[in-house]
Amino acid sequence: MELPQGISRVMEVSAQSSADDLDRLGAILTTAKNQVREIIQDLTGTQMEAIIKKLGEGEPLTPEEKDYVRSWIIGDAESYTRVENHLQTWLQEFNALKSAVQGYEGREVTVQDLLNLHAILEDAVRVAANIEAFLEKKERVERFAQSIQNLDKADAPFIIGILKKQLESEDE
Repeated sequence: MELPQGISRVMEVSAQSSADDLDRLGAILTTAKNQVREIIQDLTGTQMEAIIKKLGEGEPLTPEEKDYVRSWIIGDAESYTRVENHLQTWLQEFNALKSAVQGYEGREVTVQDLLNLHAILEDAVRVAANIEAFLEKKERVERFAQSIQNLDKADAPFIIGILKKQLESEDE
């Protein structure tokens, strides 16, 4: 199986890049990310079909089979939380923005002050979204880790549904 080629070449970004450039880049990166997911599913699809059958018959999964299920359901989130290394920087930046906002509280402000505050809040929204995305993935991994350990017959239809949906998306 071959990985998508040339992705790093199109990731050239500079201060001279336009918003349209980044919009096009985002579409290319989304396509590449989806191709990687499809490659993973191609490589593990046969095993997943056997796991779905086993779950449907109420049989317990081996640790290796649970790992396959894990990789299909939360592998993306698990990998993201492992490789993302900006959380501390985002937290520090958010605290700095909080301090900047505090500087405007309780004082008379000019229109320029309000414009500056607006810009600070816009930046705070961006940083908060980065933090939220990281934490959402981290919490998703934690919830799955708990649920896969206690997987029972009642959970099987739900897991089967998720896995079948992903298998079907592979065929599209």
